[in-house]
Amino acid sequence: MTVGEVSKNLPWVEKYRPSKLEDLISHDDIIKTINQFMKENQLPHLLFYGPPGTGKTSTILACARQMYTPQQFNSMVLELNASDDRGIGIVRGQILSFASTRTIFKAGPKLIILDEADAMTNDAQNALRRSKCKLFSCQLRQL
Repeated sequence: MTVGEVSKNLPWVEKYRPSKLEDLISHDDIIKTINQFMKENQLPHLLFYGPPGTGKTSTILACARQMYTPQQFNSMVLELNASDDRGIGIVRGQILSFASTRTIFKAGPKLIILDEADAMTNDAQNALRRSKCKLFSCQLRQL
């Protein structure tokens, strides 16, 4: 399959998802704050919340694409849908091993994006609290 065929088969929301923070519309104060954190290299743990379709996942993915080159992206960013991968086994296995492995591309924090983190089990949430992972959670309603 060629690159052109792959882009033809992408869902519309993925094909036209903003790739940089400046491509996002609305939420100017939030984007300005995130840009300032990134400029100072002091990106804290973030929790994005709100109704579906308001740009939570797009915002953090645009942030990640701005922080890392396309070659670095896969080794520095882990995106999980926490409603599918929600048990303590995922935290102890996939998340902690991703966070603890070194990469040859770039020093600095790796990003772990948990979409729908409110679906995680209580044990998994507690394990994440004890870990030292840099976490970004989208579509979180309550913990």
